Amino acid sequence: MSMRSTLLASSLVWACCAALLSGCSDDEETPGNPPPSELEGEWKFGTISFTNFYGDQGQYVGNAGTVAVYFDFDKNGKFKQQIYIGQRNYGCLTQVWTEMEGTATFTSTTFTTHPSKGRYKTSDNCTSANNIDRSMTDKEREDRNVLYTWKFGKFEENPEDTKTYLMISQDQGEYWNYFLRP
Repeated sequence: MSMRSTLLASSLVWACCAALLSGCSDDEETPGNPPPSELEGEWKFGTISFTNFYGDQGQYVGNAGTVAVYFDFDKNGKFKQQIYIGQRNYGCLTQVWTEMEGTATFTSTTFTTHPSKGRYKTSDNCTSANNIDRSMTDKEREDRNVLYTWKFGKFEENPEDTKTYLMISQDQGEYWNYFLRP
């Protein structure tokens, strides 16, 4: 074998190794698959506490708490999710936002989220040390690979509600959250 052939073969081997190893990144997304067509698009869920607080001069301060969750599923198997939790206690308001995006894998009754990026933000008007705004760590994103059960149905606790909801559960149907289109 000539020197030129040896160099060419050696270069080809190194190029193949580099191509194979470049596919081993920890940052790669889990491949998603398209959602069932009825799931595609935006969905929202939220609750507000019936407990309200008033200041010592009678001014309205706010409700005790609220939760809001938003999903967006695109036709290519990508998802976005935002979660907001607000809690008021003794004049203090703590707010927590979580944002994630990545891929999702779907079946006819479940989907699993696989975040490739995410962010946490908290705001506390009484304890400034609780105020943060940061990206999720790799471990936190891994922990948010969540299996959800889904179905369409009526709000079982209010038979007078005639709307059909996207019902999503994180505990295989023991407790449902009722989502609507925005």
